[in-house]
Amino acid sequence: MKRFVWPAIKTLIAVIAAVALVKIAFFPSQNNSATADISPGYAANVKTVAVTTGNISNTVEVKGRIVQDATVEVQADLAGVVDSVAVEKDAQVNAGEPLLYIKHSEPQSPVTKTDEEGNVTQTPVADKVTWSTIYAPVSGTVTPKVIRQQETGVGVVVATIAPSTYSATGTVSAAQQYRLTNAPTAATLTLEGGPAPFQCNNLKVGTKSTSTTTGENGSKTTTSGDGTSVEMRCSVPGDQKVFAGMAATMSVDAGSASDALLVPVTAVEGKVGSGFVWLVPESGDASKAVKTAVKLGITDGTNIQITAGLKADQQVLQ
Repeated sequence: MKRFVWPAIKTLIAVIAAVALVKIAFFPSQNNSATADISPGYAANVKTVAVTTGNISNTVEVKGRIVQDATVEVQADLAGVVDSVAVEKDAQVNAGEPLLYIKHSEPQSPVTKTDEEGNVTQTPVADKVTWSTIYAPVSGTVTPKVIRQQETGVGVVVATIAPSTYSATGTVSAAQQYRLTNAPTAATLTLEGGPAPFQCNNLKVGTKSTSTTTGENGSKTTTSGDGTSVEMRCSVPGDQKVFAGMAATMSVDAGSASDALLVPVTAVEGKVGSGFVWLVPESGDASKAVKTAVKLGITDGTNIQITAGLKADQQVLQ
């Protein structure tokens, strides 16, 4: 009897197990409610945080260096001959000073006359001459690229000027870029071992382009942008004494808010414009937290402002 019963029982158990596996694999639970799936054994370890009210400021600090502004190429705007060069190599010039003069001569047809007796005479006509004065677009050290009586054309580089101006520049991280979507046009610049912090203007944030940097020893380094690296750059005022290569920190005030609703950035899915939080019900049961859409304001990297979707003292999962 045992010889037939035990094999039958074993076969039945195997069939039941197989059916259970098929159910798990192909017919999972259809519970799609947007509530937190927290098992009772794990609930004690879930962290919640209250929505608070406070002040927040979005100050972004970018570390970088002082660089001498890139050499400026001066181009001819007239085809002709260089009549004279007004400056010597390595001379210091101010913006607006003349660098050289270009003369364009255009031959004219002679005047032909016929007298009463049919004699033809031709009177030469002087060439039509056009002049162009090439001025320095910026102040700095000039290097002429042409000599007297040299022919030139429109767009030909006739001189270069190494500006006596400097800028602060540094690489901006992806997280900082989001915080700089409404960046102002100025920053506070702090130099290591330099003067007291001061304001630098013409603040720009964008992809790096090809640039030439002059070091303290006069050496030049050319850096080519790859179209993906993003830099911050601002102009150093002319009355500030700086040197190429100095370590610098640019601090940008990108906004602030008072009496704002705040939660930690770790409690929000999303960092710009809109996002989601897991809102704990009034019962305090974290396992019943509901995914809730919120509108986001500024962030300081630790906390983020909630402009819509939550109220003070509500609890969210962190």
